Amino acid sequence: MEQLPSQDDNLTATFYCKDPDSEGFDDCETFYTTDRDSWLVQGKRRGPAVAEQLVGLADDETFVEISGRTAAAFARKYVKEHYGVDLG
Repeated sequence: MEQLPSQDDNLTATFYCKDPDSEGFDDCETFYTTDRDSWLVQGKRRGPAVAEQLVGLADDETFVEISGRTAAAFARKYVKEHYGVDLG
């Protein structure tokens, strides 16, 4: 199903962090924060066999797979910025 732009597309995304093992900014898992207090996640697209395993995935929703490295980088940065704790 093709998705058409809507009022939900009216947001500003700002780079937050990326896979720490990637080089450059091409083809890497990346988190973005938005001006709507939300997150966008850039990652590898997976197919219908994976989608069927997810609970409550609505027609207008999608999913991406991100590595543990990227999730850990996100968590470290988030905890440091919001709680002042450096997890190393």
